[in-house]
Amino acid sequence: MHLFIENIKDITFLIILLSSFIYRRQLKLTKWKRKLTKGEMLMYFLTSIALPIYGVIYCVQLFAT
Repeated sequence: MHLFIENIKDITFLIILLSSFIYRRQLKLTKWKRKLTKGEMLMYFLTSIALPIYGVIYCVQLFAT
């Protein structure tokens, strides 16, 4: 049961990561067409920072085990 929950957690993180990449790409395309709203700019900024941080943390966690 514990392994099943770990697998679901890993799949969930991958889905969130993929969604973040897609959303950031969409915001980047929108930024080229028009000026982003304050909310869109905030999301663009947060995803630009969060994705590399998540990647570094994931690598550190992967190499630590």
